[in-house]
Amino acid sequence: MLWTSFAIGQNQGAEPSVNDKTILDSDNEVYYDELSGRLVATPNARLQSGQVLLTANRIELDRNQSEAYANGKVILSDGEVRLLANSIKLNFKTGNFVADEVKAGIHPWAFQSKEIRRLDSIIMGIDSSLYYLGKEKYEPNLKFKTIEFDQQNDSIAAKGISVQIGDQWVGRLPSFSGKGRKKPWSYNLRAGKKNNLGWYLGTGGQWALTQSVDLNTDITAYTQRGWLLSPGLEWHIAGKSSDFLGSIESGWINDQGDSLGQDIRGLPVDHHRSYIKAYSINRLDKRWHIAAQVEWNQDSEVFRDFHQNRFPHHQWNDSFGEISYEGRNWTISSLARWQMNKYESAIEQLPSLRFDLAPTPWGNTQIYNALAFEFSAFRERGHLGQLQQKSNKFDLGYEVIRPFHLGHGFIYSPHFAYRRQDYALNGPDASRDWGEWGNEIRYQVTGDYEWNNPIWEINQLRHSMGFSLSHRKVNRLSANKEYLIPILDDPFIDLNLRPIDLMEHIQADGLTPYNVFRIGWENELLTKTEGPPRSLASFNLYQDLHRDEEKGQNKSEELFASLSINPAPWISLIGQSKIDIENGDIIRNSFSTSFHDGTINTLTISYVKYLSFANQWTATGMHRWNESKTIYGSISYEEESNNIPYWQTSIEYKMSPFWTWILSLTGRTGTAKENQTELTLSTSLFAF
Repeated sequence: MLWTSFAIGQNQGAEPSVNDKTILDSDNEVYYDELSGRLVATPNARLQSGQVLLTANRIELDRNQSEAYANGKVILSDGEVRLLANSIKLNFKTGNFVADEVKAGIHPWAFQSKEIRRLDSIIMGIDSSLYYLGKEKYEPNLKFKTIEFDQQNDSIAAKGISVQIGDQWVGRLPSFSGKGRKKPWSYNLRAGKKNNLGWYLGTGGQWALTQSVDLNTDITAYTQRGWLLSPGLEWHIAGKSSDFLGSIESGWINDQGDSLGQDIRGLPVDHHRSYIKAYSINRLDKRWHIAAQVEWNQDSEVFRDFHQNRFPHHQWNDSFGEISYEGRNWTISSLARWQMNKYESAIEQLPSLRFDLAPTPWGNTQIYNALAFEFSAFRERGHLGQLQQKSNKFDLGYEVIRPFHLGHGFIYSPHFAYRRQDYALNGPDASRDWGEWGNEIRYQVTGDYEWNNPIWEINQLRHSMGFSLSHRKVNRLSANKEYLIPILDDPFIDLNLRPIDLMEHIQADGLTPYNVFRIGWENELLTKTEGPPRSLASFNLYQDLHRDEEKGQNKSEELFASLSINPAPWISLIGQSKIDIENGDIIRNSFSTSFHDGTINTLTISYVKYLSFANQWTATGMHRWNESKTIYGSISYEEESNNIPYWQTSIEYKMSPFWTWILSLTGRTGTAKENQTELTLSTSLFAF
């Protein structure tokens, strides 16, 4: 805020002497008024004490009290802050003052107040208005009955707040308190029409309750549905060795719609609808970490109905809690995952306890061993919450690796692994043992090149390249009632490079014997920076030359490639491809490229294909027309159906640095519910 650097009489070192450090002069000769006991300077009076400069039509100086009284066109400055007033009483020892009809500011803030007074470290304004840059005819501003700033604690508190457009009153706002160097508020107003909701009008804002905690509140009225209230909290508390980050978002509506339809199970949707989304990531110190997430919906459609733009990223909900402790070369953790929404089937983990020992040498030898064991209680629940299957599993794995450096960049690494899985089931228990024999030969080379380019921020180049040939053979050593094991802990689909190490199969209920040969080629181009080296490009290619699996299982030989090009912060290209060579099926094809030319234009183009899903292209862009107007656009195209499922365009108009209008037009086709064109008009205040 505007007083943070104004510190007359504070932190100035030794107390200044009025006689030898204070200079008073004016156009006429300064004289002594015996009646008041003050030195008087007028007109165009000027008083200087250290960095503090006071000018006015008339200044009276009481040398005994170190106080100055100024009237008429008062200007007070300390080199950073400039304060204009009708009159002021100022104490040079303490820095305390009382001024009326005040105008002040520190860029970009402008402040106008009937009275401002400072007592010790507390500055208070009475009947004050706050502007961004300056007062204009239609400039939004905040009116405060009182606003108080504590210089010592860098905190601010305000009461009796109202929003004005120029001098016209618009509405009232709640009181707030927070840290002075943090943006204490932002407000928005939205209006538009959605086919399934009708016309709507909404408003919301964010208030800084403290330096670390923000309050969010949104309320929206829909002509066909009623009122949606969405309060929430966000927090970020950072310490020297700790960090706490999280948010809570909620929503509630008594839905007045005539026909609310059915949920994903075909059951009717109730009129009382709500949702809660919360997450928290916490680092207690360098060792302890805690994370949690809760995503609860009253019904499967509530978030989709009222947050259509966000729904694509919230179609699958996950609720869990995790705590972990990291040792020097080991980690122990506990994870619980549960079914929060009964309309979604889920695999619960109540809980999972896991210990991992990273590859660690035996004494002073070159033999490395790794250990992992896990206990998990799995429960499969259907979309009505009913228990379908369950198992309690103990999984132990141990691996030994011995790398041999053959010279000339060649490394040969044989390894052996053992894994034991025990299942406690409803009825007879089951168990099995696995053994792995593995071999890998790797050739690694690097090359350094003296090439510099200040435009691309390149300072020398290093090319690192590696070739690898890997072999893994996993055998079932023994099994007891293996056919009873329910497949609960199993990956839904593996779109990335499939693991081949026995220890790398984390979700391993569906594990079967296999024999695989894989070749790999890895490349990365790096450049020097002040911190860690920056990656300019990378290209990795892996091919399964041969793969055998147990009869009835997937025997596909896969080709996996990944590419990343990022020569500068304003351009990037990322792509991945996974192909079943034996059947010629594309498992995954995706890429994304992004361009930025400063702050004028941005363009992102992406393509994705997963299994049998349609080939979809997406393009998003932004063009800054001028300082006040910006155009945004986005479009998706499905190649196989020749359909445009989504498009959106909007224009943003800044009337002032902190008053913005946004006009948006959005279209959706081919979806289950949102086939519509939506018009939205919104405005934001103080959201700079």
